[in-house]
Amino acid sequence: MIKKFVYGIVVLICISSCTPLRKIPLSPKLVESSALIKHQDVFLTINDSDNAPIVFVFNEKGEVVHECHIKNVKNNDWEALAYDGGDYLFIGDIGNNNNNRKNLAVLKVKMSDVLEKDSVEVEVVSYRYSDQTTFPPSKELLYYDAEAMIIKDNEILIFTKNRTVPFDGISKVYRLPSQPGNHVAQFLYNIQLPSTHWIEESITDAYYFEGELYLLTYSKIYKYVWQDEIWVQKEEKLHTSITQKEGIAVDKKWIYITDEDNSNFFNGKKGNYLYRIKK
Repeated sequence: MIKKFVYGIVVLICISSCTPLRKIPLSPKLVESSALIKHQDVFLTINDSDNAPIVFVFNEKGEVVHECHIKNVKNNDWEALAYDGGDYLFIGDIGNNNNNRKNLAVLKVKMSDVLEKDSVEVEVVSYRYSDQTTFPPSKELLYYDAEAMIIKDNEILIFTKNRTVPFDGISKVYRLPSQPGNHVAQFLYNIQLPSTHWIEESITDAYYFEGELYLLTYSKIYKYVWQDEIWVQKEEKLHTSITQKEGIAVDKKWIYITDEDNSNFFNGKKGNYLYRIKK
């Protein structure tokens, strides 16, 4: 009943405010696309937990054109990608559905190696959250899952995925060095999204492009800019339907989104598409 009610609200609003999109089927190899990077004329993505540790490169037709296997780690729960705009790609092994993981990590690898080689080894940035003391914490403190990260000022920023009961809409933001080693992710601040329902307001990916931060949820895209030492919201877009959208990338003209092929996620809506939306 709650899910149907929330979905009804989104659909009614979308009649007047949703942005038209182009929908392109993805390769069957990408059934759990959980992150997205736009690099020159190709995209990079990963499948999430319990899948092979592979970074996939695909084109605008949704066709996989290259696969790079990561040799020295496993895919515990890969959920995010970030690019520093120069030499390095970062893979977020940061999924933590039950808030009980003690082996969280961000993997660092040269972008050129991923694009050109069939297999590579990565450097490992291991971390724990500075304010998590119980594994898992109580239901009202389930803040330590994450599916979103960016690189800003040569540091990793992680945006957590809220699983609190009751849902309060808060995403905690943490700072992490981009160098390998064992680190403590330092809490910086909260981003407060509406406390309506996790289907609408759980952050599933993030992208940083030309000074703008884009946050993805299952139902929306938020755009922020850094102003007076805080993120200031500038825009909000609604999706035309709710699917398991977990990858977002941005260039000068377009916003791109990928979703997982999960018809059991919500209201029987299947995914496994690349969406292109005008900025």
